[in-house]
Amino acid sequence: MTSASPTDQTARTQAASKRRWHLMPMVVLGLLGAHMAFIFTAITLGTGDPSFAVVPDYYQKAVGYDAYKALLAESESLGWSVQLSPAGHADAIGQREMIVHLRDGAGDPVQGLRVLIDGFHQARASQPVSFECVEALPGQYVGKAPLAREGFWRFAIDASGGDQRFVAELKQFVSAAEVLR
Repeated sequence: MTSASPTDQTARTQAASKRRWHLMPMVVLGLLGAHMAFIFTAITLGTGDPSFAVVPDYYQKAVGYDAYKALLAESESLGWSVQLSPAGHADAIGQREMIVHLRDGAGDPVQGLRVLIDGFHQARASQPVSFECVEALPGQYVGKAPLAREGFWRFAIDASGGDQRFVAELKQFVSAAEVLR
């Protein structure tokens, strides 16, 4: 058995060190590539999936959040009630009537208001709807919107007239609409 000379051992150590040196850039590039793949996936999901949405004018809404919460509390103190009733059928272009019933604390209809509704389906937050309702009967306001998708919708109601303003946020189940032709 022959023992290795010190120069052979040094040469082997240097060769192993060189192999490790070439491995380090590959590890760094692999981690960088995995990070880029993760970021690309997040961007694709964030911009391509209609379930995700960026809230329009988010900064202004955040700045006015306390005032909005105060307005919600003030509206609640009025004692009014609101009920939404989507029609069971849609017209040929997919529009369907939404009936809004507004009652005061005594149960009497609230008349002479301008009613605006903003809403979105919970599975399609990137496809919001906005529409205005007109008074059809005392305390009953009717508007049309493309509410074809069945499921839970979130609605923000803003009813104002004279010196009164009522705002509310509702979660409402909307059933599938039969299309009339």
